[in-house]
Amino acid sequence: MYRGRFNFAFLAELAEKEFQRVFPRNSLRLFALRHGYYHALPEEKGKLYTRFEVSGPGVLFQHDASHHLWLPSTGKRYPLLLTEDDYSRMVLGARIVEEETTWEHLALTRRIFQEQGRPWAYYVDNHSIFRYVGYSSRHYQYRKGPDEGEIQFKRALRSLDVGLIYTGKGEAQAKGKIEKRFDYLQRRLPYLCEKHRITKAEDAQPILEDLLSYHNDCRKHQETGEIPSKRWDEAIRAGKGKLRPLDGSMDLERIFSLYQERQIRKDGTIAFRGREYRVGRYPGERVTVCLIPEGKLMVYKDETKLAEYYL
Repeated sequence: MYRGRFNFAFLAELAEKEFQRVFPRNSLRLFALRHGYYHALPEEKGKLYTRFEVSGPGVLFQHDASHHLWLPSTGKRYPLLLTEDDYSRMVLGARIVEEETTWEHLALTRRIFQEQGRPWAYYVDNHSIFRYVGYSSRHYQYRKGPDEGEIQFKRALRSLDVGLIYTGKGEAQAKGKIEKRFDYLQRRLPYLCEKHRITKAEDAQPILEDLLSYHNDCRKHQETGEIPSKRWDEAIRAGKGKLRPLDGSMDLERIFSLYQERQIRKDGTIAFRGREYRVGRYPGERVTVCLIPEGKLMVYKDETKLAEYYL
């Protein structure tokens, strides 16, 4: 049996879905107390922090990952990547992945940009993936210093005129909004994954999306008093939206790929992961290899594509 904190908010949500009527969570709590299912604990008082507010959807997206026992049956802590609009508190995208890599963050960010448009800034912590390369071998990656990291997550966002704002070191409370979202999921997703005997990250994704659909479209946010999707839509209608569309000329495949540099050899080839790829021109010149893991490899000299290979 999954053992977690007694979550009356989640019980109220499940009851509402099952019986198509609202169940106040405090009523369920009183019922549980009265019948001995629950014994009240002393209230835990937390510190209060003043959180900033932005003026509308698209001004700032908060983005982070949480490593947690999302699939209790596996005994493994999986990373859950999540992006939330700061103004509306609407979750714009989330994925459970096998391993947290630069590529997984780029893939989620690209999908959100294609669906919603470009925000003005991303709010992230000081994880090496957001400041440096932070690669893993699973996606042909490696680790180098700050200069090399400049050409990955930060490079992709800056090329689309999206800024990066970092939390101060040791200031976890500054990410309070997105941490609340992870807390919301930690009180629900593991229970459901254990109930349905989920042992693969991809099988947990539909359950995650169902939880987020309820959060976005049905649940009033505690601070704003509004349903996130309605707050988003009303702000857009009122002209508060700050999202910028993607220009049709933007090469998203190139932008949201992993960049590495190579030097063209005398025979017109480059070496990459133990294989040779023919470029055919500019021997001795340095070129940029744009990698889409398990998909495609492209070679560029400045703005000119020299070669393309499917992996």
